[in-house]
Amino acid sequence: MKIAKLSQVKPNSNLIDFSEAESALGFQLCSSIKSLYTRVYGCNGEGSLKSLMTIPQNNKWDTWFSFNETERDRNEFFLEMPHSSQVVNEFIIKGFLEWTGGNDFGRRMMIGNLLINIGSIPILINNDTNQVEWIDCDYGHFEVYEENPNGVFANSIDDFLKMFV
Repeated sequence: MKIAKLSQVKPNSNLIDFSEAESALGFQLCSSIKSLYTRVYGCNGEGSLKSLMTIPQNNKWDTWFSFNETERDRNEFFLEMPHSSQVVNEFIIKGFLEWTGGNDFGRRMMIGNLLINIGSIPILINNDTNQVEWIDCDYGHFEVYEENPNGVFANSIDDFLKMFV
């Protein structure tokens, strides 16, 4: 399923009890995570951005994408989705814990990857802000994520899904 179609599916199309993941993680899941995983499962979301120039970036990283000349071509995104409703909670728990390499990046869940001309960049949902973010660990600062936040794609998963062609 392409992301453009995924964005047309309404949140809460599938009823999912997130209590197992919330209990294991020790906090409530934000609405962006719940919105994404109650739309559909059993497929991978993929698509291309209309333009990277539409991505809001903070002052520290405002030239990162243009410096690497990534805005010239369409850049592909892949969102990882659980294959069935029975594994959604396990999938979410792993999404918070497995991508960090033991570093503390706060309450961020990896939901997929952006593929650009210099490699793959993780796409995250920040559980505290609801925002969809990107992080480049190869150029980033591992110890304290808040001191090196990279960038924000969108303020919510709904806004993020609207960015695709």
